[in-house]
Amino acid sequence: MNRKSLILGLLVICVLIVSLYRAKYGAKDSAAEIAELTEQVAEAERRKAMLEADLAHMSRREWIEEYARNHLGMEPARAAQFVREAELDAAVGPPADTGVGGDARPE
Repeated sequence: MNRKSLILGLLVICVLIVSLYRAKYGAKDSAAEIAELTEQVAEAERRKAMLEADLAHMSRREWIEEYARNHLGMEPARAAQFVREAELDAAVGPPADTGVGGDARPE
């Protein structure tokens, strides 16, 4: 009986040692994965800050006007392009019949 207890005890000790090493290497793998994810989060935050700076720059009225003028060929509206609602039909013609719910604009 003494010999069986000794073998069983050694077997249990071996299982515990293997489990301990597996846990140790699992913790190292987890730490490496956490470090990688932390770096990805930091990179995403840097990219977000850069995009927010671009948004702030491109939201400025001066930049929008310059872009519209240089890339879209647009220019500020002239006074002759403004028409009162009552004179709209004379300026652009009567509303087109869309076939859905009558006129395109209410009278």
